[in-house]
Amino acid sequence: MSEVPPSHGFRRVLAPDTSMGDAAQAALRDRGSVSGSRTTTQLEVRKRGTLRSQELMQAIASLDTHPSAEAVAKIMDWIREEYDARGGGALVGLLGRCYLGPPYVDHVMTTSGEICEHYMPADTVPLPYGAARSLAASPAYLFVEVYTDGAVVPIRPDGTAVV
Repeated sequence: MSEVPPSHGFRRVLAPDTSMGDAAQAALRDRGSVSGSRTTTQLEVRKRGTLRSQELMQAIASLDTHPSAEAVAKIMDWIREEYDARGGGALVGLLGRCYLGPPYVDHVMTTSGEICEHYMPADTVPLPYGAARSLAASPAYLFVEVYTDGAVVPIRPDGTAVV
């Protein structure tokens, strides 16, 4: 990985390497990249700390349980609108526990609305999601948000962001 200069002087952001999955690369191209082509404002960073609504939490938790792709697409459109309206910066996607059951333990959901990959315990989760995996495994969090500036924000089941 190559190091990128910090955008706000208080942390270092790492650029993705070639091990990043195709869906994650596409999300980064669509939403701005971890390498710093889009600057995150202080207001966006502050808004990441706001409480997520219970409707949003339920929608995200229910994505694995919907049998139809049409239902998932409709829910994802709503989720994307909620994130855009909050104004917390460009989201790459979410990493959360998978509710399909064994052998899967977690999955990546991109902002395009697809659960692009389910992972087993021995699998390596590609960047930029890999840094969020240990947080997503904790029962303290329902999922982890991954942003284009390299930030990961764990979200508790009650919608509280840990920033």
